[in-house]
This record gives sequence, structure tokens and C-alpha cells, in this order.
Amino acid sequence: MNIKDLRKDDRPRERIAQFGAKALSDTELLAILIGSGTKEHTVLDIASTILKEYSLSKLKDLTYSNLLKIKGIKKAKACQLLACFELARRGARKEKKHPSLETAEEIYNYIYHEIYLESNEIIIAILLDCKLRPIKTIVERGNSSHEIEIPVRRIIQEALDVKAYGIVLVHNHPSGEVDASIADIEATQELNDILMSLNILLLDHLVVSSSEYFSMNEHGLLSLGMEYNLIGDTLEKNTH
Repeated sequence: MNIKDLRKDDRPRERIAQFGAKALSDTELLAILIGSGTKEHTVLDIASTILKEYSLSKLKDLTYSNLLKIKGIKKAKACQLLACFELARRGARKEKKHPSLETAEEIYNYIYHEIYLESNEIIIAILLDCKLRPIKTIVERGNSSHEIEIPVRRIIQEALDVKAYGIVLVHNHPSGEVDASIADIEATQELNDILMSLNILLLDHLVVSSSEYFSMNEHGLLSLGMEYNLIGDTLEKNTH
């Protein structure tokens, strides 16, 4: 069936104009972004095929080359889809005019747009002034969903360059589990020791997912020194 064979009231563009975007299915919304079909497949067929292979949360993982491998997606449509996905990411930013990151919740909201669609681990270092306002944000992306190293040298160099008062670390667990691992805690302690010698405060380290977070500061892990390993063992056991 060609899209033109549908009743006018059943066509995605007509439906979104009449009822609004919320009334449309995922397939219909994606079909509108794609725009048109081919001789063999309607735009709804193409959208349906894409969503069978990729969930909504995985669409942003599609690269330009990936999109071109999908039947019915040419260069122009691939560019349009990539632009739409990026706008959606940027639109998810929860901003304040001059945010002061005093709590874990405020930190989580501030970086949410960076992590909510990530399928690989990333580390974010937010450099703050003495009023706990962001001066600069460093983002380091890993190549897997379960391992990434803190870019210690880069963080220290940039913190010194901008004369940062404090630093907040954030890294995601794409699996959805946000308990801090032994490795997370040990790496945090090592960085904290270095920063203390430079008179820079490590104010918090959040382990986050797309729906929740774990604050090392709120759980007292940034002030326990030599007890980190013991607590790390306990936290690691609790995750199993």
C-alpha cells in the first residue's frame, strides 16, 4: 500500500496537523522525519523497519554511514535525521541562567543532556568557581559500555588553567546500575589526593544512569580516606 492510498485522516502529516504530535505513534513520528518512501516501500514501512532494529533510545547511536545502509535512506534524509537527534539531545539540557551546583540533584540535572542517551561510558568533569558555578566542562567518551579511565592529567591541567576552586566528577553506567564499584572509589580517592595537594576541592563524584544517580559525597565516600577499600568491597558485594 502506498502512503497516498491511506485515508487522508490516517496519513501522518495530516494527523499531526489535526491532532498534534502526541497523538502519533513512534512509527508515524519517525515517518514524518524521513519524509518519503521508495517505489518498493512506503515511508511507514521504512520507519517501522528501523524501529524493529533500533529502539527509540538507540536511534541516536545511528551514524551517518549506518543510516545510509538502511533501504530508503539517502544522504539528505540521513543528515536530517542526525540533525534531529542532536537537537533532541541539546533540548534535553536542564539549564539555569547562572547555575550553582550545590547539590547532587543540581549536578545531575545540569549534565543530564550529556548522559541520558549514551550507550558507552563517559566521564564528565565540571570545573567550578568559588560560588560553585561551572567555569568549564570536560567530557571524555569511552569506547565501551563498561570501562573508561579518568583523564587525570587533562582535568588537572585545565583546572589549573582556569583557576578552578573545585571539581565535580560524573560518570555513567549504561547498564542502569549506579552503585559505585571498587575501581570507581579507588580512582576517585587517587584524584582527590592529587587535587588536595593543589588546593583544589573534589566536591563530588556522581555515578549516574538515565534515571538515577549515586553521590559519593552524600554517601560520605569523599572523606573516609583509608576506609575507601573496605566500603568499596561492601558496595561491590551489594551489587550482586
